[in-house]
Amino acid sequence: MKRILLLIEHQKNCSMLYQWLEGEYQVLSPQNNDDFALEGEQLLNQNFDICLIDFAAIHQLRQKMLARREAEVPMLLPFVFFTPLQDIGLATDHLEQLVDDVVHLPIKKKELQTKLRVLLRSRSYSLQLKTAQEELNQALAQEKELNQLKSRFVSIVSHEFRNPLNGISGMTQILKTYGDKLSPQKKEEVLAGLQRNVTKMIELLEDLLMISRKDMGKLQFNPAPLELKMFCRGLISEIQTVFNHKQSINFVYQGEKQQFGLDSKLLHHILTNLLANACKYSPKDSAIDFEICCQASEIVLTISDRGIGIPAEDIPNLFDSFYRASNSQGYQGTGLGLAIVKQYVELHQGAIAVKSELEVGTTFIVTIPIQSVISNQ
Repeated sequence: MKRILLLIEHQKNCSMLYQWLEGEYQVLSPQNNDDFALEGEQLLNQNFDICLIDFAAIHQLRQKMLARREAEVPMLLPFVFFTPLQDIGLATDHLEQLVDDVVHLPIKKKELQTKLRVLLRSRSYSLQLKTAQEELNQALAQEKELNQLKSRFVSIVSHEFRNPLNGISGMTQILKTYGDKLSPQKKEEVLAGLQRNVTKMIELLEDLLMISRKDMGKLQFNPAPLELKMFCRGLISEIQTVFNHKQSINFVYQGEKQQFGLDSKLLHHILTNLLANACKYSPKDSAIDFEICCQASEIVLTISDRGIGIPAEDIPNLFDSFYRASNSQGYQGTGLGLAIVKQYVELHQGAIAVKSELEVGTTFIVTIPIQSVISNQ
């Protein structure tokens, strides 16, 4: 229901207008003429669609009315001036700054209602235009953000693909030029290097495909019985081999139950990413703590490192696609890993949190409800 504010000090006129309007509109009006200016100021702070005023109201509340109209720009908030004078124009007393229409008294009810409907329609159109403008601004902002994301994507992915491609190109050239002269051991090393670079490119492609599937809502969750403790020990061995045992990983498993219904492929990606990040951003010979606590209602997986840490201002965006912390320059990465981790955790109906302090270390905590993973023992 439209709201009409009556700032008419003339009591007889105010009562007449109130009776005419109250059935069709929600009408606001000062209740005590002794405090007309004070109540009027308070009512001008409320939401309304049109304001009806007389000379006394203008005299006492002119500046407040002008401020309220200006605050509504570019929207139209109509002010209608009621006067018994027939020859008054909008230029009188600078009324053009304040008034959108003049009503000469006396006036018939039907004529007044017609005027108000026209002004309220204009008010409604201005609100719709404001909403459309806000939606347009939001769409433009999203397009700008999308374009920036695309540029960042092209830059990061081209950089990440260039390294393994250069490696493959160089090793292929070695085999082509010196293949017959290489010892079996050297040839094996070159082939192993080729395999590592091919594997890295496959992993990059898998990450990109995963993000695409996520955007299209095609991610799948396929839980099956999994021996969690044994699974994690094997995964730790993989990580330490990749990083040449640069850091030690202290593994602690708490809980009697060891078998749960989990998606091993998704969990492998979650833990591999978090452990690899812990190793990548930590100094040589430091320790990584990996703890699993199987509680009554949930599994809590905690991975803590003693690395470079994450700036506080980066943490809110850490799980966004292609976002990298401001202190991660010089470390390889696409900014996709943690975004994928978060998606895989949420497919388990779980949650992931992070705590970090610069030059002290970072802790990731993954919580998976046991009722969602369905205990199998």
